[in-house]
Amino acid sequence: MKPHPLLHSVAGVGLGLLLANWFGGFVGQMGVWLGLGLLVVGVGGEFVVKQK
Repeated sequence: MKPHPLLHSVAGVGLGLLLANWFGGFVGQMGVWLGLGLLVVGVGGEFVVKQK
């Protein structure tokens, strides 16, 4: 898989975890940190890939 679609998927999973926790209390505190981490990696990776 190419980096660009993979980073979109990672950011989407991170955003999904954040929304699931925010609206439903679904995954707990660990889900918030994991969601934030995945979202930061996805968005940060986009900037790195776009600069090349």
